[in-house]
Amino acid sequence: MDELLRAWETTFGCSTLPFGVAEVLLDDRGRPYDFAYRYINAAAASLTGHVAEDLLGEEAYALWGGDPIWLDHFYEAAYKGRASEFEAPSEMLQQFFRAEVFPISEGLCGFTIHDVTDWILPAQRSMEKAAAGLFFYDMRYRQMLLTEQAREQSGVDSNYISLTEFVGLTFGSTLSEEVRQKMEAFLERREAFYQEGRLPNGRWLRMSLDHTDRSERFAFGFLEDFTRTKLAEERSEQYIDVIDSLGAENFALYLVDLETQELEVYRRGEDTTAEFALASVAEGDYPAAMERYVDTFVVVEDRARVRAEIGGEALWRRLEAGETDFSVGYRRLFGDEEQYVELRIIRLPQRDSKVILAARNVTGEMREQLRQKVALQNALDLAEHASQAKSTFLTNMSHDFRTPMNSISGFASIALDHLNDTDRVRDCLRKIMLSSDHLLSLVNDILDVSRIESGKMSFNEDIVSLPDAVIEVQDMFDEKAEAVGIDLTIDVDSLAHPQVVTDPLRLNQILVNTVGNAVKFTPAGGLVTVTLTELPDAPRGFGSYRMTVSDTGCGMTPEFLDRIFLPFERDGLGYANKTEGTGLGMTITKSLVDLMGGEIAVESVVGRGSTFAITLPLRVADADDLAEAREKAEAAERCQRDFTGCKVLVVDDDDLSREILVEILKDYGFKPEEARDGDAAVRKVASVEPFYYDAVLMDMRMPRMDGDEATREIRALDRPDAATLPIIAETADAFEEGQRRARDAGMTALTTKPLNIHELMALLAEHIPEK
Repeated sequence: MDELLRAWETTFGCSTLPFGVAEVLLDDRGRPYDFAYRYINAAAASLTGHVAEDLLGEEAYALWGGDPIWLDHFYEAAYKGRASEFEAPSEMLQQFFRAEVFPISEGLCGFTIHDVTDWILPAQRSMEKAAAGLFFYDMRYRQMLLTEQAREQSGVDSNYISLTEFVGLTFGSTLSEEVRQKMEAFLERREAFYQEGRLPNGRWLRMSLDHTDRSERFAFGFLEDFTRTKLAEERSEQYIDVIDSLGAENFALYLVDLETQELEVYRRGEDTTAEFALASVAEGDYPAAMERYVDTFVVVEDRARVRAEIGGEALWRRLEAGETDFSVGYRRLFGDEEQYVELRIIRLPQRDSKVILAARNVTGEMREQLRQKVALQNALDLAEHASQAKSTFLTNMSHDFRTPMNSISGFASIALDHLNDTDRVRDCLRKIMLSSDHLLSLVNDILDVSRIESGKMSFNEDIVSLPDAVIEVQDMFDEKAEAVGIDLTIDVDSLAHPQVVTDPLRLNQILVNTVGNAVKFTPAGGLVTVTLTELPDAPRGFGSYRMTVSDTGCGMTPEFLDRIFLPFERDGLGYANKTEGTGLGMTITKSLVDLMGGEIAVESVVGRGSTFAITLPLRVADADDLAEAREKAEAAERCQRDFTGCKVLVVDDDDLSREILVEILKDYGFKPEEARDGDAAVRKVASVEPFYYDAVLMDMRMPRMDGDEATREIRALDRPDAATLPIIAETADAFEEGQRRARDAGMTALTTKPLNIHELMALLAEHIPEK
């Protein structure tokens, strides 16, 4: 025996084919009851998750149960010398095997095992997806082996059960004779077995069984719960009624057999004009009906196209190309009225040559589509104009921003090269400041337009002397006008109420934009006239003021006058294409005038000049307003004091900004200290004694902790000066949101970058108490 074991191990030990030797065990009466492994290779042992050494001498049924067919074939080989092949499923392993058994000696047999599960798995997976249960039928023992899905579908708990018993438990005993006859046909004539019926619990079960070409012993079948399908069939009449109701939207329904060219009417409107074709309907001749319909009802311009699209051959071609549902639109006559019709062609399932023609009136939809198309086209035109304006804006900005930046960089280089020439350096610095102011004005224009469009433009009222405001603008442009030979004159003598209450900054913007344009577009030797008059009949407490700016410049074309107040627009005449600016000046001016309740009008003639007339209703300053203005002026006078010794903490993450501010503060007598971020500022304030700092200048945006968050933490410190320490925000964010953030955080005041030093000193004087 040992030599045989060594021989088997040498031959089959490394084989991937499962092989083993079994001893068939007999009871006292000489009948087989089990078999034990005498040799088994690794491939066979791995089928049940074992190693070969663990299985030697073990009885098979004690390990994994088994199908009696295995023992029958092993006994035939071990004691009767008959080799055989057979198939058997393993319920435990969920696998399907084919075995070959051959005799070795009295009581011993060898066997090989092939996993043939792949015969069945594809069908099993398909049935699982279809919610069907797979079962196997053993034709030798006439038993059914039910998978888990099959047991769930049928409600039968047994794994192995006879076909007759299964049918009795599911469909009832009355079907036993019918089942017997079907089984005879299945076994003898290899006809497929099929049975369906209603179960006692009300469900409907369908059972099918067929032979497989790979096994002579086993067949497989499927169990399917088709209750929902059956119920659907029972409700089919209701569905037909629903379909008929849905079809009411079509004034005509026809069935056409493209193979026989027959036409059948299913629905048509009550009005005779809605019929497909009266004469041909009775004959059922689709080509004749279609021709008559097109000639009678379709408008002349659409006839050729409709005839080409709904002719029999055209429909065949589209069906053969895979189109099963498509539409043809055209205009047809309803009496004397021309309306839009959609003829929908639907191929019937499993009826290759038959189609439904459904005609419905889509006039309302078409008119709505046309309206939307016009609206979309208008929106597209606006979007294209906006895109073009954006491109123009970016082109202008690329030039206009680079011009002052180039001046700043150039004059800075000149100053560095002539440090010993004080006059030269002073001149360079003056020009750098002028270029910086121009660059800032470009940025402010863009910000102002953004504020206006978002509805967040704010106005601050103050006492304004209208004659002084106009004179200030004249002083601003006098030097430039004189340099190019332009005569700039003003007339402000005829005002009954020269003092008004308004926003001085916004009024100045209106004047600067209007007068600046006049000077900019007037050639040498020209004349610019600014006139300010007060009109009669103003409401009580108000004055109606008209500012007129006239020039003898290049003028504007009528086409450009229609676009002058649009953003980024510039005329192609005169100096416009050589002039710096955002193209936003007139947009801002018009918006400010509108927001102040006024009106602006413009007249222009090419080559002769332009006239802008601005009318504003402004509140006349009364005695209380004037007294308040005097108090403010006196308070400002008092604010001119010495800051020597005042300690200020400068908080900014930008080293250059911090350096500039520190140097300026030193010039005013301050003792400045620095912090590079908000968190550092909080630590510095917390580390010194109360009232050490007289003020904190806080940048709003920093990398680790923003200014508003740092302010909140300082205000939350447990120290007596936490609530009163002046904290002034410095921000490059000139929008209302930034100002609101500063107020909400508890900041004392806010100033915008680039810093106006005089305004900053006024704020510090206002909020730092006298020592």
